[in-house]
Amino acid sequence: MKKPRLCNLALLLVSVLCVQASHAQDDNPFNLPEGARARLGKGAINGWRNPVAYSSDGTRLAVASDLGIWLYEAHTGTELALLTDHITRISSVAFAPDGKTIASTSYDETIQLWDVDSRTLKNTLQGHTDRVSLVVFSSDGQTLASAGYDRTVRLWDVGSATLLDILEGYDHGGYSSVAFAPDGKTLASGSSDQTVRLWDVETATLKNTLQGHTREVTSVAFAPDGQTIASASFDRTIRLWNVETATLKNTLERHTSSAVVFAPDGQTLTSAGLDGTVRFWDVETATLKNTLQGHTGRVTSVAFAPDGKTIASAAGGGGGDIWLWDIESAMLQGRTLWGHSVVFAPDGKTIASAAGETVQLWDVDSETYKNTLRGHTHEVTSVAFAPDGKILASASYDQTIRLWNVDSETLKNTLQGVYLSVVFAPDGKTLASAGLDRTIRLWDADSETLKNTLRGHTDRVTSVVFAPDGKTIASASYDQTIRLWDVDSETPKNMLEGHTHEVTSVAFAPDGKTLASASYDQTVRLWDVDSGNLQNTLQGHMGIVTSVAFAPDGKILASGGNDGTVLLWDMSPDSTPDEPTAVQSSSTMLPTQTALLDNFPNPFNPDTYIPYQLHAPTQVRLMIYDIRGALIREIDLGYRAAGQYLTSANAARWDGRDHRGAHVASGVYLYRLQAGPVAHVRKMVLVK
Repeated sequence: MKKPRLCNLALLLVSVLCVQASHAQDDNPFNLPEGARARLGKGAINGWRNPVAYSSDGTRLAVASDLGIWLYEAHTGTELALLTDHITRISSVAFAPDGKTIASTSYDETIQLWDVDSRTLKNTLQGHTDRVSLVVFSSDGQTLASAGYDRTVRLWDVGSATLLDILEGYDHGGYSSVAFAPDGKTLASGSSDQTVRLWDVETATLKNTLQGHTREVTSVAFAPDGQTIASASFDRTIRLWNVETATLKNTLERHTSSAVVFAPDGQTLTSAGLDGTVRFWDVETATLKNTLQGHTGRVTSVAFAPDGKTIASAAGGGGGDIWLWDIESAMLQGRTLWGHSVVFAPDGKTIASAAGETVQLWDVDSETYKNTLRGHTHEVTSVAFAPDGKILASASYDQTIRLWNVDSETLKNTLQGVYLSVVFAPDGKTLASAGLDRTIRLWDADSETLKNTLRGHTDRVTSVVFAPDGKTIASASYDQTIRLWDVDSETPKNMLEGHTHEVTSVAFAPDGKTLASASYDQTVRLWDVDSGNLQNTLQGHMGIVTSVAFAPDGKILASGGNDGTVLLWDMSPDSTPDEPTAVQSSSTMLPTQTALLDNFPNPFNPDTYIPYQLHAPTQVRLMIYDIRGALIREIDLGYRAAGQYLTSANAARWDGRDHRGAHVASGVYLYRLQAGPVAHVRKMVLVK
């Protein structure tokens, strides 16, 4: 059997603690912020439909990320360019059939056309009034179709960059997927009303409606001969339809897929699954041929190379890992590490990473997966090894800290409470936890009992860390402060203020003299521990900075962001000024458009903040719906000035209650921002 060919196009957070300065200079030089020596990772992949696309000749691969559009040489995985102009995250990319143009869509409500050769922006198409989720070219490259959350599909003339027609037809949700027939005369669209619609492109009229799915249609694709349409849905089925008769041909069962695509020969259908798998189906027999496993998160996109020999699969969300598979072997020889928290064992031989509701263990020398620790029932937020490496602690939204025996990989004990961060003292005798209840709790590591509770923060505590000498604790909070505590007396020492948004993470330098903090304000700040004075402000992430960590020698500071990247900062004495350097936060800029952002935290309990930004002053209302679309709460935010409402101090807040004041049940909820004539909708999860 031919050996599989695999290229990993994502360097992830595990690189934070193992990268060496000797080679860091060579990693990802594109658009580095001032003061950063390297960037690890290519940006989070948030596109739900088509975040990855091949050029028609198979030589180029385009990937949509929070940083911009990465352009790769497909066979080697070499980065060619980073295209950046959208002001918010990019949701999909598509190559024109001649390979000379890339189209990209974004939450900024625009479509952009890029020249591949010169790697410059050609045109920006405007007209959608909400997020644009997907874009596709017709087979002749002359027409572009875009699907939006504004309940429309728009047809554009590529040459003149003008709007041709608007396809409208239903009253709620948004179109999730569109695909041109090979002859370009028919367009298929999938939507949250559980239907697939067939449109006549020339007249912009509805031809047929295919009904049968019982939940949202997530993806549609034409077979190469144009006679069959495949549609995927959250109802765990993929349906094959006869285009001419508009009737159901077959149903593929038990795979919840976010994307489907036909192989170039039309004999195989590939589906990207929320279960982390890529599946191959025989179109004629409607049977499963093979399953590819390797992603640690949901697979959101698949794309065949034109020759049908290679497939690219992308996992969305924070991980943003992309794999290139050799179809003949259909095997995976490696894995990508990803987690909200990654930590080395003291001996450096094992890595623990938080991955969803589990903790995954990896062997460093062989770079292979060892085991998965299961037991948490909700997302794991933090992991920490005891100094002797024998105990691993994990915190979760399921309101527990779990203590694991590392050698036997079994559960030792469970401590109750909602904690976002856990850390052991340098002597291993104390475990500190940061909580949603605004406290830091100190536990006796030997007896596994509560010793004391530190109070003072006015909002949830997101991170806690011991100084190298074990005498000081630093804690970060959504109240925008960092607090320093004396360990012996268990009393407050100092409070550091300066961040303009929630603080997410703190880390001491190895000498204990400097403290680094990360924040929602997209900055990293450096503080003098003794005086509490601000030393410097580092800015470069394209989103929230979620974590910071010093290298063991203190010469490099790594910062991780929800943009899917890690930036490495030079902390050598000649590179860090003694006096603070003023850096203006991007949050002070007047927004160019109105937008609704991700709520935080998510999942949440008992309350959550909903950030947004306004391009112009207007009346603002927030509506909360259950998953069936029933209105359960309306919050009138009043008349608001143009600006950004991003922090717990000024964002909208929902306390998890309905209009009668009763607490609602756990589940998925929709939140809708109505800002004048503009409306945006997103999802959130309440976990109790």
